[in-house]
Amino acid sequence: MKVGVFWRKFRNVEMQRKLSQNNIYDDAYDEAFQHMNAIKEAGFDAVLIEWKKDIKETVKELTHQKVDIVFNASSLREVAFLKAFGIPFVGSDLDLVSADKSVRKELVTYHNLPTPKFFVTKDSKMIPEHSLKYPLFVKPIDGRGSAGISEENVVNNPKDLPKVVDKITKKIGQAALVEEFIKGREITVGIIGNSNPRVLPILEIEYNSSITNTYEHKMLDNEIIHCPANFPKEEQDKIEDIAKGIYKVLNAKDFGRIDMIIAQDGTPYFLELNTFAGLTMPSGKAHNGYMGYMAEAEKMSAGDFIGSIIKYALKRYDLKQSYIKIS
Repeated sequence: MKVGVFWRKFRNVEMQRKLSQNNIYDDAYDEAFQHMNAIKEAGFDAVLIEWKKDIKETVKELTHQKVDIVFNASSLREVAFLKAFGIPFVGSDLDLVSADKSVRKELVTYHNLPTPKFFVTKDSKMIPEHSLKYPLFVKPIDGRGSAGISEENVVNNPKDLPKVVDKITKKIGQAALVEEFIKGREITVGIIGNSNPRVLPILEIEYNSSITNTYEHKMLDNEIIHCPANFPKEEQDKIEDIAKGIYKVLNAKDFGRIDMIIAQDGTPYFLELNTFAGLTMPSGKAHNGYMGYMAEAEKMSAGDFIGSIIKYALKRYDLKQSYIKIS
């Protein structure tokens, strides 16, 4: 069984580069290389395949390498390509990947799962009347890795809201999702699997000098990580049950990471589902993925962790050794 590991320069840092060239480290190759080694450790054959601007070159390389399934360490945009060409791949399908954060929150709300109240705006001059309580949190409707997030995204009064909305809509070029800022413990819950998903140890994120998880904190590994997070058994079970419910409601596949805030009253609020969560294990060679910390806390090796995710995908496709043929 041969696994092709997609990678692309600057993968998902394009959004942050629109705001600043500072602290932008492109670890795309390091991350993909680490994944390839983990896949080999798990007993699979693996090869790196760089995503090229000319799609024909990528197709040519996929065909030449005779891969059976793609492990996408590139970016979200490649999912559409893989789906269009009928190429088996690890991770969530196009319907979920293409859904923006507001759609996911609406689905979660429909199923009576807790998430902060919100609205979406595309223009600072057309902010709708609302009853949301300040402080508010403003973020891009699409994106990952805390791109576009700094402390100024927490808005304490109405007069500052248009400025932050402009940062998202004009500089990044996306609609802004505005939601109530919930004070509490910030956690993230990693899940792997499909029909009977497995919850990894809960991870809590703490910051010394910030009130939210900024891009710099995340990409420079400046957070304080607690994994497993310290929760009483009853509260841990409640968090895990809600996380699994969200994972199933949103139809995530193979792996995903659910970001939440535990409010001061103990309510776990859903923030977002990351279907392209970082999986790198702590190594010093690449930015550490939160799910990598969780796997380490579970005493899993990189091969055990990445290998199990690939096996979930292979089972989902009922895939035997039959390399990709692209017409």
